[in-house]
Amino acid sequence: MDKPTLAERRAALLHAGALVSRSITSILDPDFLLHRTVDIICIAFGFYYAGVFLIDETGEWAVLRAGRGEAGATMVAEGHKLRVGGQSMIGAATGRNKAVIALDVGEEPVHFKNQYLPLTRSEMALPLSVGDKVIGALTVQSVEEAAFTEDDITVLQGMADQLAVAIQNARLYSENERLLAQATRRARLLMAAADVGKGVTSILDLDEL
Repeated sequence: MDKPTLAERRAALLHAGALVSRSITSILDPDFLLHRTVDIICIAFGFYYAGVFLIDETGEWAVLRAGRGEAGATMVAEGHKLRVGGQSMIGAATGRNKAVIALDVGEEPVHFKNQYLPLTRSEMALPLSVGDKVIGALTVQSVEEAAFTEDDITVLQGMADQLAVAIQNARLYSENERLLAQATRRARLLMAAADVGKGVTSILDLDEL
């Protein structure tokens, strides 16, 4: 099969980017959003692995929240995390709020060697940020050396920006749902208390009360 031309590759990238964007902007469940995103990226772009890290409440660690395939599921279950600003691609991306690319991971000084992803030859870590606030990072990995082009970087960074907004929206939606459920429970408790109050003041028989 002939290698696709530059124009064909760009068209395929834009199509894949649009597919990812349409999918992630319509999902309001945070966990499903992240898992769906890594699956779509690997399928649409043909990459070996993708994973999403979110910064924890301390602001010190980027915790893997979703990863492609069995390797990703294993790392999520084990609580895999990398220090923000530390010696890893994710650490560098979250610390600098800037994309970090290793065209050959064996030559990259900040690359974290992962036993679960032994076939990785090149990697890109893209910050997930809303405004100036970094909330996490997206890692995309390939089995090919120098797998990423400038077009890949442009499309994937645009998609990462949309993903960050989608994550923020999903979080706000979940928080609103929680607050609504809390308010509804309080209203029911107040109604129950009012009913009890009305009832007990009109009953004079102790056993009936």
